[in-house]
Amino acid sequence: MPSIYLRRNFKPNTFHHLCNRGGFQHKIFRKKKDYEVFTDILKYYLHHPEYPSLSKLSEPKIKKIKKSPQPYRLLAYCLMPNHFHLLMQQCEDSPTLSAFMKKISVTYAMYFQYQYHHSGGLFQGKFRSVQFYRDDSLLYVSKYIHLNPRGMEGSDPSIYLWSSLGDYLNSSNKNWLHPEVIFNTFFAKSGDPRREYKQYIFTPADAEKEILLRKMEGSDPSI
Repeated sequence: MPSIYLRRNFKPNTFHHLCNRGGFQHKIFRKKKDYEVFTDILKYYLHHPEYPSLSKLSEPKIKKIKKSPQPYRLLAYCLMPNHFHLLMQQCEDSPTLSAFMKKISVTYAMYFQYQYHHSGGLFQGKFRSVQFYRDDSLLYVSKYIHLNPRGMEGSDPSIYLWSSLGDYLNSSNKNWLHPEVIFNTFFAKSGDPRREYKQYIFTPADAEKEILLRKMEGSDPSI
């Protein structure tokens, strides 16, 4: 039986925490440009799920492509030096999040191999996924993702550049990111959902839930 973290159940209107890390826990983001390229890849495939991979398109053609209906939405993300987290909603039957993850992983791996003359696989294997429902666990996993940078020396999660927390706490023009799903679900009656979310984020974490999520991402040595 496959690991529970490798099961795929990407049905419409389901929520999923997706993550992957570098092979042997090596860094997959070495410098600022790497984070920027990965973010651009995310944006492209979120806007154009039905189009060919970036490697098959020239820059002029990319600029002419119109946005497609979104079969999935990105709710939150965090890019760490040796792994990444995405919180996503599958909205339509297809394409699925499996296809999305394959596209972003292959495209970024091609960039990384070219940039650093890297040979072999970049990621440790198949991405991990856990399904969540529209309940407190969905809110908690957004918190877990956004607090990932707190373990980095001198890093304040609220100003960390490579996560969506800043977009939750301040107004954002990222039309490929959807914090309103979290706000409308859990803070619908709030006069200031951003303030309430910030208060929620920086209250002490639930240790038991955090252990489960660390097992999911593969950072717990007990698995």
